[in-house]
Amino acid sequence: MSFVLIRGAVDRSISRIANNQRIKEMKRLLVPIILGLMTLSAVAQDKKRDPEALTLTQAMVADSGASRQYVFVINGVVAFNTVDGLKKHLKNLPTGSTLTWAPGCVRRGGEPLLDSQAEMTKFKEFCDSIGIKFILVPAG
Repeated sequence: MSFVLIRGAVDRSISRIANNQRIKEMKRLLVPIILGLMTLSAVAQDKKRDPEALTLTQAMVADSGASRQYVFVINGVVAFNTVDGLKKHLKNLPTGSTLTWAPGCVRRGGEPLLDSQAEMTKFKEFCDSIGIKFILVPAG
């Protein structure tokens, strides 16, 4: 009978030791993982993009056929066929960026945003909603 009791006590001790070793192993694995995640979080915060200053122009596509077609051009490099395409791009800009547009006073007709005060107001509201400062330089 005493052999059975001793064996049971030994089995419980071995089980506790095994559990303690598992806990130690888990701690050894979790500590570097947690430290790594904290480091990545700090690095990600440091890599936030600075606000950008962009210039918007509008160009007429010369070979678009009988109907006039216009594109929006940012910094003379990137062009967008539609207001929606332009908005998708603007959504990716850092908060606090500025978009300056000085469209001039010459109108040919059919220019997106410029032909409708309501569209222009919606565009300004959109820019505000994503943290972009929209500066419209009046013509004249």
